[in-house]
Amino acid sequence: MKRHEQSEHELSETLSPGASDLAQKNGNQQVLFTALDRDVLDKLRGADLDQLKPLDALNLLAELKKQIS
Repeated sequence: MKRHEQSEHELSETLSPGASDLAQKNGNQQVLFTALDRDVLDKLRGADLDQLKPLDALNLLAELKKQIS
């Protein structure tokens, strides 16, 4: 279980750099999404995925990838 928690922590740090530092300041409460993550989620939620053409979907993914890189 401890190894699983460690790998989860490492993955969280990779996906949301600095979140673990913030968690320590907040009394070890985990931060699920950073402001950048929220922007990406909002764009994804705002996209009409059912009507998105394949090329538009690839462009959207490329744009979101640039945002989080």
